[in-house]
Amino acid sequence: MKEEMCRLEEFNVSLPEGVCAVVTDRGRAKALLPKRQRNSHKGNYGRAAIVAGSVEYTGAAYLSAAACLRSGAGYTVLFTPGDILPLYALKSPEILLKSTNDGGRYAFNEETMSQLLSYDSIAYGMGMGASKEVFKGVEYLLKNYGGKLVLDADGLNSLAKFADNDLEMLLKNKKCDVILTPHGKEFSRLTHLTVDEVLKKGAEISMRFARGCRATVLLKNALSVITDGEKLALNLTGNSGQAKGGSGDVLSGVIAGLCASGSSAFEGGVLGAYLVGKAAELAALDFGEYSLTASELIAYLPKAFLFVTENTDKDGGEQ
Repeated sequence: MKEEMCRLEEFNVSLPEGVCAVVTDRGRAKALLPKRQRNSHKGNYGRAAIVAGSVEYTGAAYLSAAACLRSGAGYTVLFTPGDILPLYALKSPEILLKSTNDGGRYAFNEETMSQLLSYDSIAYGMGMGASKEVFKGVEYLLKNYGGKLVLDADGLNSLAKFADNDLEMLLKNKKCDVILTPHGKEFSRLTHLTVDEVLKKGAEISMRFARGCRATVLLKNALSVITDGEKLALNLTGNSGQAKGGSGDVLSGVIAGLCASGSSAFEGGVLGAYLVGKAAELAALDFGEYSLTASELIAYLPKAFLFVTENTDKDGGEQ
């Protein structure tokens, strides 16, 4: 506990008065991990949909889908614009591919979106570009989807730009269990606060926002905050190697995979942040923090899961 408090001071964390925060450690992560049975099949572990990508940001879709594939979902399906769909053929043969629409950028299509309603989890927004069309997709899912929804990147940017004054009500009246995964700049757009305010009082602002919108917020930073407005978890795993493009896409995919296989949005956020941070720590032992990439995070996810499930501490410390 003393070590945890010292590390909180290092990150200059300000907790809301009277609120008790839990720092995720390996024991807590293990308790949250969805259980797997020997006598089971892929249908037992859910179907995850990754809705992502555009002609400008082709990598985001793949990174998110590949991370989801490594995180427990029975099925991982990538929905992306038709012009870039061939880029992913057989890149990971386990990932199923479906087109959202013709062209190189997402365009809302209710018939296509209705196919998503049967999935156990959806991650939406990575590399799509902020647009009115992307916002229509967010709006449709919030009003019609009943599973677990991860909103990231341009899903959040489009929500902030086009929801106007309806943002809180749109989130409050949703059908799904939703987690928003902003970094500081994305959260400043959603809250209309400065990035400096968001980073200085991230825990307090995240709790207030989550409570008002009845959603889970994962505010990504060197110390990440995960809250549903009542519970508050802090994640200390990770390193500066994650401060590169694609790391957030990996996290959204991991959360989608965990949620498909049984985690709630809040549990998926807590566990996903821990696992991706632990993967970064383990990868840095081989690559260092300077050369670490998002692809290495995916490659080291299996070791991160093993770290959580094994009874002995091998690499990466006790955290």
